[in-house]
Order: sequence, then C-alpha cells, then structure tokens
Amino acid sequence: MKLKRLLSVLDVCECTADPELDIRDISFDSRTTQPGDLFAAVCGYESDGHRFIGAAVERGAAVVLCQRKPEVEIPYILVADSRLALSRICCEFFDNPSRELTMIGVTGTNGKTTVTTLIKQTLEQAGCKAGLIGTIHTEIDAMDVPAKYTTPEPWDLNALFSRMVLAGCTFAVMEASSQALDQLRLWGLTFEVGVFTNLTQDHLDYHKTFENYFAAKKSLFSQVKHMVVNLDDSYGRRLLDEVH
Repeated sequence: MKLKRLLSVLDVCECTADPELDIRDISFDSRTTQPGDLFAAVCGYESDGHRFIGAAVERGAAVVLCQRKPEVEIPYILVADSRLALSRICCEFFDNPSRELTMIGVTGTNGKTTVTTLIKQTLEQAGCKAGLIGTIHTEIDAMDVPAKYTTPEPWDLNALFSRMVLAGCTFAVMEASSQALDQLRLWGLTFEVGVFTNLTQDHLDYHKTFENYFAAKKSLFSQVKHMVVNLDDSYGRRLLDEVH
C-alpha cells in the first residue's frame, strides 16, 4: 500500500517520508518489524515505543510513525497521538473491514464472555454467520482462534475482521475491555449495538480511580447506534443518564 493512502487518514504535524513509498505492513513491536514496514512508536502503559525506534530501523523499518522526532536517521510521520494514529492507519490498511459487518460490542466488569457467547449463538440459530472476539478465544464462524487479549490491538483486530468478512460473516460480536477503550484500540469502529453489563471495583492498578474506570467504559457508547444497559446496576443507570 502507498504511504499516501495512510497519510490521508491522519492529522500530520510533520512528514519527511515520500508519500509514494510502498508500505509492506504495519508493526508496533520492533521485535516483529520486517523490511519495508511502517513502525508505529506508541506510548504504552509500561513502555514507550519511541525507545525502540532504533531497533525497528535495524530490522528494516521504512518509516516511523511517532509523536516525538526520532533520534536516529529514518523518515518519519509526526503526529500528536501515535496510538490514535495507529488505530486509524490499521483500519485503512485493511480497507476498513468492520464496515462490512454489523458490530455488537459488550463492556462491563463481569458477564462479557457469557453475553457475547449467547449473542453469537442466538445469531447462528437465526441463520446468520457471526464472528466473536473475547477473553477465552476468537471465533470466525465455526473456527476457533486463540485469544491473546480480551480486546486485540488495532492491527490484530482489523486482521480478524478481514478474516470474518472473507469467511462470509455478517456480524461481529466482541468484548470491549476498559484498557482497550482507554488505549483507543477500538477507534474508528461503529457499533450497531453497545451493551453494558455492570461495573464493580476492578482494574484500578491500571485506571487508578473508579471514575477513570467508568469513563473508559462509557467511551464505548460514543461509537454505538443503540444501547442495551443493565438498569439493575447503579452505573448502568448513570450511564444511561449521561449518554442517552
């Protein structure tokens, strides 16, 4: 894919790369970077991808997407938020496969796996082909794929949607974790239905405060057309009041 196509979905602060450059693939882990890749230097929870630009260059990266100028010689695309930019270019790189699927997202502390499984089974009983992305595994129609995260990173997520489309799926049901929402992994996706199960104290090692945790869950509903909310949960009632 030509770099100019990826640039078209970004708010670029500065670019020293040739827009006609051919991009083989996108990587955000320098250990998996291959010659011709665009390497996205993402600021993570535990590490900063900018530290590994040099390693990505050594492995043949053709261009770097970053929010700080590289300290090594490499064409770069400077943006305000490289994590948001990564989500944008991954959607574009795979030709936005989620747009070919009716998306259903489920968030909450407990019950996500049960609810997503039941929704997929219901769709299948109605004669629909559906994919599922969740904590235990991913399903592409009847095929199981091991799960690495509850909600995969943007490259993996769009690759899975692409495989679902090729397999003839018309629905995708997925768990939306608070970490993934906070890290903008689901940016660019539009959900036909968003489901909220409940909110109990969890993941404060990551979110630090319960308000941050709730805000992460709430952010899913800026991307949904219809909401299904558990009103037996106090945070479900608050969510409906604040989003409806």
